[in-house]
Amino acid sequence: MLVLLFAGLGLAGGSLAVRLMAYRMYFFPASVLFLAAAFYLSYRRGIGPRWHRIVLWIVTGLFALLWSLPYFM
Repeated sequence: MLVLLFAGLGLAGGSLAVRLMAYRMYFFPASVLFLAAAFYLSYRRGIGPRWHRIVLWIVTGLFALLWSLPYFM
């Protein structure tokens, strides 16, 4: 039963992603702005745990990979 729920959510997310593809160029600057703010807050004066910076770099890598994915297909 839970598998069907997750499959349905996956299909709904896929259809939503197709509808939002037209706004892709608007989401990019907003995403970069949020990532820049996260880097600024994470690296200023070294405040915060180290794992925050590790997660931030992982998210940035995923962002770059997912953003460039349509250009490779």
